[in-house]
Amino acid sequence: MVTFEPRIHSISADVGRVKEARDFADHAAADFGFDEEIRYEVKLAMSEAVTNAIQHGSASSDDEVRILALEESGALVFEVVDTGRFRPRVRRRGELPESGRGLDFMRRLMDEVDLRPSAGGTLLRFVKRPA
Repeated sequence: MVTFEPRIHSISADVGRVKEARDFADHAAADFGFDEEIRYEVKLAMSEAVTNAIQHGSASSDDEVRILALEESGALVFEVVDTGRFRPRVRRRGELPESGRGLDFMRRLMDEVDLRPSAGGTLLRFVKRPA
């Protein structure tokens, strides 16, 4: 594996900037050595993470969403940080809401997904390991 240098990217909390976040994730995954299929999964996970950060973790489009990519123990790790407070949704048994399944979706694509709410914002961390 090639040496992977950590990188950070910031966007405003504007859904028009989601493609920029996906491109950031794609370039990081390519530099890490992942093939097209894994890169696609990483881009989908990033799209979901950033869209949630914008829609649920930001008070206005002036808020910042920070994205970090780094290597940790041979895996590619992404962290998406917003300024909001995470509030879990409570679903009734058997209910299939139109939204609110993003974390479950990300867990199917990534090897690890960890949500870390705090008073200063929410950090969503997801990991992809080489096969």
